[in-house]
Amino acid sequence: MPGINALKTGHGSLATPRVVAWQPARPAAVPGTGADATAHALSAAHPTLGKLSEQSRRALLRWSRFRAVKRRETIWRQGDPAGAVILVVNGYLKRSTPLSDGNEVLLGLIGPGDCAGEATVLLEQTHDANLTALSECLLLMIDARQFRHAFDHEPEALLAVMRSTTEELHRTTQQLLDGRAQTTPGRLAKVLLCLPRAPSSELTGATRPGLRLSQSELGAMAGICREVVNRYLGIWRDAGWIQLSDGRVTAFDMTAIFDLSQDKALPAPGTFPGSRDHKAQRHRRVQTA
Repeated sequence: MPGINALKTGHGSLATPRVVAWQPARPAAVPGTGADATAHALSAAHPTLGKLSEQSRRALLRWSRFRAVKRRETIWRQGDPAGAVILVVNGYLKRSTPLSDGNEVLLGLIGPGDCAGEATVLLEQTHDANLTALSECLLLMIDARQFRHAFDHEPEALLAVMRSTTEELHRTTQQLLDGRAQTTPGRLAKVLLCLPRAPSSELTGATRPGLRLSQSELGAMAGICREVVNRYLGIWRDAGWIQLSDGRVTAFDMTAIFDLSQDKALPAPGTFPGSRDHKAQRHRRVQTA
């Protein structure tokens, strides 16, 4: 398949944290007419699947099946053979790489309308990362053989996959540069800005993440251990820049977190009430963080 061979650059599929369009968290739908229509609409709007002709795309979807998964369920592991491309109909997934010490590096989030595994399937490689559900999800599993067949006959669509892979590689490079150049709180703040966002509250102007990740998951995305994440979240809560519930970020002051992500001077007091009894201690902690 000469078209697909042209893709074999050795990079595989890459992904990094980025803003994902928010969709309300809800139980995965039961596949049916509504799910079929949603899958067709999402595939048509996707930057690579949408480049296929209508006939090819419909034929590809006929070879697909729905799969409902639970939170924390593993879809595939690093090293598994690539048997399908995934189109997320509902819910959120994470791509991560396990480390020898038992921790992981979280490479990116995948939400409704996103695909996973396109380049890996086209290159006929094994998966380069784990894929795990962060919430209940409904996934469309597109057969790998049929996916390769469809894209090998449509050069424009194949070019879109190459372009998407290049963009992901650029994001990965930028993430590595940020990890070396940015301060620890700057990296953590940038991760919060990358989370899918629920509509802001009209009363408080707060930004509410569409996902409530654990401190370990936030640390994996920022390259920081959980204990350090816990320390900074406590500082930011006391300063009124975030709200916490059971140790998870439930809302944050967009202006303050953006300033922190840019390593600017300390933001003004935040949207949320801080710890007034420890105001002097709070400022000392922030300044020395």
